[in-house]
Amino acid sequence: MPKPRPRAEEPIKPTLDEFILRPEVSVQAPLNPNAPRKFKTISLPLNEYEAQLLSAVCTKTGRSEKNFFRYALMKYAKQVTDEYPI
Repeated sequence: MPKPRPRAEEPIKPTLDEFILRPEVSVQAPLNPNAPRKFKTISLPLNEYEAQLLSAVCTKTGRSEKNFFRYALMKYAKQVTDEYPI
């Protein structure tokens, strides 16, 4: 004997007028500066001079290459946004 199954409810479809009158505001959550770093990866080709300079600076500061680029990015971005507010 077949087991009775509940029927799926039909999704509520807005009328054309409701769709047109709906505001087009996108709500975006604030970005988390401590979120996992899985959003974007960048490959940066360097010449020999730049590679040696990066290596020397990282050795002197005790930072990894990735950490140095993140630190420089944040420092420069703060400087630029202080000069030219968004």
